[in-house]
Amino acid sequence: METSFVLHAIIRLDQVGRMKTPNCLRTRATGERPVYYTDVIRRSTDWTGLCCLLFVGLFVFILCLPFMRSIFGLGDEGMLLHGAERLRRGERLYIDFFEFLPPGGFIIVTAWFSIAGISLWSARLLAILTITGIACFTYLACHQVSKHAPSSALLAIGWAVMSQGAWTQISHHWFTTLFSMMAAWAVLAGVNKPRRWQWQPMFAGVAAGAAAMVTPTRGALTILAAAIGFVGSCRQRGMLIAYALGSALIPILLLVYVIEQGAMAAAFADVIQFAATRYAPIQSVPFGYFTNDQNWPLKYLFPLVALLTLITCASDWRRSLHDRLFRSCIAFALAGFIGCFPRPDMAHIAFATPLACPLLTYCTNRIIASWLPKYRYALTGLAISLCIPSVAAFSFVVYTALKGEFTVIPRGSAVFLNKGTRELMARIAAAPSSDRYFFYPRLAMLPFLTAREHVAKYDIFAPGFTSPSQYKEACMSALLHASWLVIDRNWTDPNFLRVNYPAIRDAEPRETKRFELALRRGFEFVARDGALELRRRVTTVNETVCAGISE
Repeated sequence: METSFVLHAIIRLDQVGRMKTPNCLRTRATGERPVYYTDVIRRSTDWTGLCCLLFVGLFVFILCLPFMRSIFGLGDEGMLLHGAERLRRGERLYIDFFEFLPPGGFIIVTAWFSIAGISLWSARLLAILTITGIACFTYLACHQVSKHAPSSALLAIGWAVMSQGAWTQISHHWFTTLFSMMAAWAVLAGVNKPRRWQWQPMFAGVAAGAAAMVTPTRGALTILAAAIGFVGSCRQRGMLIAYALGSALIPILLLVYVIEQGAMAAAFADVIQFAATRYAPIQSVPFGYFTNDQNWPLKYLFPLVALLTLITCASDWRRSLHDRLFRSCIAFALAGFIGCFPRPDMAHIAFATPLACPLLTYCTNRIIASWLPKYRYALTGLAISLCIPSVAAFSFVVYTALKGEFTVIPRGSAVFLNKGTRELMARIAAAPSSDRYFFYPRLAMLPFLTAREHVAKYDIFAPGFTSPSQYKEACMSALLHASWLVIDRNWTDPNFLRVNYPAIRDAEPRETKRFELALRRGFEFVARDGALELRRRVTTVNETVCAGISE
């Protein structure tokens, strides 16, 4: 009698528990993935996962340290660094100087300089911390999908080995990738661990909104991908509302900042109109452009992931159709792939590939789940062996960076890996500190490194990119205010331009020719070191030579 009573009570409790369990949670437990004993009784701390996370962070940080002071180029990195320096001087973004990027990246670097000071060391530390963060969140996202810490760690470290070196620098793309991976991890964590109250939608929204305020196209794709991850959940409406609120937070704050600066109209013209009409049209290149021994596996990552996705769908299309985790991984991989365009060269592919890593781990786990251990080990060995050329190439880049000679500059010390840069820095250091400069055409890094004023509103000049009116305005600034002119002759060579920008229709348009002719008349030749040419202002020539540039 007592036994019967106890059994009856247990059955009643089970029925009450089922009545209180949301239908969507029961469906998920039986439909999306099997429930294991470890899903019910979990250890309080996943020590293996935590140790692998710490290992990934420490390993990637050390991996990037050889490039702490290496200068591989004088162009792209300087856009954010010089822009942040101008903001700290009190200049207004989009009003006092031109930029086609949203304010997010400039605010991040400016805030960092306020904390760590303005130096090459502090700038590279921010870059390395950002890249380390990308690797850590890539690991976390992959671990959410695979529940296998070692393979997730190897994937994150492998990406770092194939992508770092010349691009271990401040870049708006690295900031965007970091925020995108933060959003991806939050979405995947929310899918894996549904609870009554979830922080993931708000966190993912804030991260995705921040990505959009650094690189608009890639950030918008991240916003859409993260939203797809919350569709189909049992609390879809509440999650999407929280996500939408989070996504709007950073854009609203930065919009208020731009309006407060009185730069709304200028920002729209620079970030939206200019980027769409003059930046994007000249960027097109073949997929995987500039592939080398270090990064070649990244070129084939997106095609491989697409193939594995098709195989996964074909093996069990019903499960794939209803699996939110799978849909979320696909959405972020698509966001990464589309975000490579309009310039899908190897640099932009390296920026985007972390977004495809969760889908790679998901599909791989599904496909090899039924394999014998010996075949799994063989696949692991094959993958590692294919990465050996990348490791060798990366080692050579590290050796090149470490053997370089240090040069003392106003922003600390640096290792210049381009011929002629050290000599030019010495010439500039010998000139009076009050002299002002015009750096042309892609030398945005030099105003930051030399701590000398660049007199124009524009940092980057290129045929088809720079408008005739911008050429004229820059010419007037140079002739009126600059004592010296520095020219990188590589970027004025039409053949060099066509190699780097195959989509340029005319590498020598009329406005560019007239602009460079005015510079030759207004500045006399002093010296040339490698491709870098130094010229001094000729006082007998005035700004009237700029008159015909925009006609």
